[in-house]
Amino acid sequence: MTINSLHFSTAIPTGHIDDAASMRGVIGALRELHGPAYDFAVRSWHGIITFGSSPGRTRYFFVVKAEQTCQVFPNLAGLPSPLWPGDVFCVNGGDEPIRVEGDGAAFEVATAATDYPAPRLVHLRDLTDKPGGCAAYPGAFRREALPPVRPAADAADRRGVNRVNEHTLDMRIDREPPPIRHCHGAVTIGPEETVNHSETAILLPRSLYGLPEVDQTDEGHIVIYTDPLGEPAAQVAIPVRPGSVIVTPASSQRVMGHAFENAFAMLIAIPGFVAPYHMLE
Repeated sequence: MTINSLHFSTAIPTGHIDDAASMRGVIGALRELHGPAYDFAVRSWHGIITFGSSPGRTRYFFVVKAEQTCQVFPNLAGLPSPLWPGDVFCVNGGDEPIRVEGDGAAFEVATAATDYPAPRLVHLRDLTDKPGGCAAYPGAFRREALPPVRPAADAADRRGVNRVNEHTLDMRIDREPPPIRHCHGAVTIGPEETVNHSETAILLPRSLYGLPEVDQTDEGHIVIYTDPLGEPAAQVAIPVRPGSVIVTPASSQRVMGHAFENAFAMLIAIPGFVAPYHMLE
């Protein structure tokens, strides 16, 4: 099966939150790309679970699944709050643990703590839209749970305090302008020194947020450009559905690009949305 004459492929780091084997492949690819400074995991819970962190570490949890009865207790004095797919919670070393009750699953990214102001709990439904970047148009549902903090203009380390960023977009092929085709590169951290970049898309259910489905026969797809700097025409389409996880890597040795043609997704950037993007023809 093809969409727009593009061949489907599973060669890209691709998984689904319910498929343990595929998620091991995604986690392995991210670990290889980012090295020991980061770790990744899928966390599932049934009943009551607490999430803490060790000194000097920040753990970021991106909620992929949550039953209607799932509740989160963001602090010991707080009242419970419903947890939805698309929500984000973070725990720094020394913080009180976050308690979750119900059934659900989250994708975890853990790394060294910095001065980045990681929020304790963000409900996607409470954020306001902020068009910009690669989605600078109304109706993109662009909401920033972990916005970037830009480094100073003369900073050698272009990460600034960023280590993990996230925003959510509804990228559609039934509106104008269409989603842009672009790629990112590695991030400069010093003279002739870079760190690898990745952008991980986690698909969410549109209906939960009252968003109309795209009027197409496919449930959703993402186009990946496998060699945008060397062979711009090389591209594959990856079919997606809620719970799908797709990684677009960028290193000094290999860069991939993407166009999210039909995807409502959390986009997790490591080390952050600080890598300039390059438009593709």
